[in-house]
Amino acid sequence: MRANRKTFGLLLAAAASLGMTACGAAIPDMTEEQNAVLVEYAAGLLLKYDSNHHGRLVDAEDLEEEINAEPENPQPEEEAQPEEEPENTATVVDNTQENQEEETVYRSIEEFYGLDGVAVEFSGYEIKTMYPDDNTDELFFAMSASAGCKLVVLHFDVSNVGGQDKDLDMLSLDTKFKISINGETPKYALTTMLTNDLASYKGTITAGGLESLVLVTEVPEETAHSIQTMSLIMRSGTEEALFSLD
Repeated sequence: MRANRKTFGLLLAAAASLGMTACGAAIPDMTEEQNAVLVEYAAGLLLKYDSNHHGRLVDAEDLEEEINAEPENPQPEEEAQPEEEPENTATVVDNTQENQEEETVYRSIEEFYGLDGVAVEFSGYEIKTMYPDDNTDELFFAMSASAGCKLVVLHFDVSNVGGQDKDLDMLSLDTKFKISINGETPKYALTTMLTNDLASYKGTITAGGLESLVLVTEVPEETAHSIQTMSLIMRSGTEEALFSLD
């Protein structure tokens, strides 16, 4: 605005000086009409200049205001939403059936251990404090029950059903027997030095002959006098089978 006023003053002074004499130079006389035309022309130039200058100034200020102006209603930035994990649609496998014990397999002792020409039958059991009895004529080995326990001696008749003598070596077959009484957890039969131990017997059975062999286990005395059921589990490697003692 200062520049405009200064320019306006200069133009007015110039217009006024047209009718004056300066520096000894003669200025031709003008009529009032010519003087009015000159003043009007000078005023027009001033307004034109002032209008152009003002326009440029306003444009610059508007531009700066637009650059610095903040939006009236800025939209809040949306927070990044965590990606949703896909639902686990995998079917849960029920392993209940897989964990169930395999179906019990019943087999005879001769079939399970591959004894040809031999039949094995369970013939009963007896409760003992010592086995064999101390009144046995030829006592090679005897075993006694622990304090508060009794020996349960299971008897088996092993018959040679073939027409020739039969060599039987149970020890080489790696035979293992477990005994369960009254449904309790099966326990391996005791390892003995008995010559008639079914798990370790080695001998010859004549054609049509029979050997009485045994398996021995030890149980608490109260259990020994209340036996309801017994079962014999045979094991060879990873294979097992059940032999009925009914």
